[in-house]
Amino acid sequence: MKLQTLSFLAAATLLAAACGSSTSPSTPDALAAAVPDFAGVSLEATGAASESATLSTGAAATLGSAAAAPSGLEFLPVIRQGIHDLNQAVQQDFAPIAQLISTQGKDLTVGQSKQYGPMDQGGVTYLLTVKRFGNHRFAWKLEGKPTGAAATVAFTQLAVGTLFHADNDVVHRGRGQIGFDFDAFKTVSPGFLGQGKLYCAYSNYDATDASGVAGDAKTLVYVLHDFSVDTTAHPPISAAFVGHKTRDGVRDARVLYYGELPQFVGNPDHAELLLGRARFTPGVGGRADALVSGGDVPSGEVIYGAECWDKSEALSWRKVWACTGPGACTVESEQGDVSACAVDLQNNGPEAPTDGTSGGLEPGAPDPTVAPPTAMPSFDNPT
Repeated sequence: MKLQTLSFLAAATLLAAACGSSTSPSTPDALAAAVPDFAGVSLEATGAASESATLSTGAAATLGSAAAAPSGLEFLPVIRQGIHDLNQAVQQDFAPIAQLISTQGKDLTVGQSKQYGPMDQGGVTYLLTVKRFGNHRFAWKLEGKPTGAAATVAFTQLAVGTLFHADNDVVHRGRGQIGFDFDAFKTVSPGFLGQGKLYCAYSNYDATDASGVAGDAKTLVYVLHDFSVDTTAHPPISAAFVGHKTRDGVRDARVLYYGELPQFVGNPDHAELLLGRARFTPGVGGRADALVSGGDVPSGEVIYGAECWDKSEALSWRKVWACTGPGACTVESEQGDVSACAVDLQNNGPEAPTDGTSGGLEPGAPDPTVAPPTAMPSFDNPT
């Protein structure tokens, strides 16, 4: 099966800027410090070097190359591809934000509101506005218009966020909501191949941390509405992507992926729908569970799969079931023994999620108060 290739939406240098603080002033102003960055809101499966390379390389990534990796894993690479698609779309807006807040900006109201830009990048002129609307409460919006457009052409809102950020929180960390409008982005960048909207609720706080400081922890809920990172490769989907990362680096991610999978071949090939969850503990390993349906999966069946990997990300166990109804499952294949999985991941049965639209958090989320967002935040009337 020839797997679909996904186009990257931003250059690697810009992603590096979005992921770190090297391009920001050494002592950013309070307004710039409140704006989240890509690293604080990106979804992660394991945080392994191979995952970082997938997100930062300038070459196109394919599921085929991931599925053929020496590790022998089948389901984790697909879950990563779903995460990659989401992160690529998020990075579309956070790359210019990182560049904009690296400047000093212009005060609109001293200490209360500021504008960064305009700045030309990739055929779009960007403008970032940040304001304080309450005690430790901020709102920001990213706007754009085609580069070279007349001064009379109004800017179009591309993304907007509202958040809480305390003075002692790590720079660019806090708790809030973000809305990304890729239909709007398409109007200012006609070559853009994505579409739809993303609503994100995020928190960098950890309820178990007595300091109460927002730092490296992440709790994320993304609600996708008719979203595709590239409509020439993937039909739009509406779903919820949920994930978290603890201060100790334990990660959990739940995604939905719609695309051609190497395990299922048809003539012609059809895209399958995979609903998956990955769990990972640094220095130990992890487990991926998947529910696959549609496409070239035999009619009347769904496929459940589970696999574990060790700390070097080598396959230690995999099991696949074919099911025709509740309780009507047969084991298609099994490799290794489930006892090789981490102690808390040794369930010999399928554990795949079954609802791709649920925004509920998984156990262990650092901030259990994060709830699925339902609408685009408002910059003019923030709450």
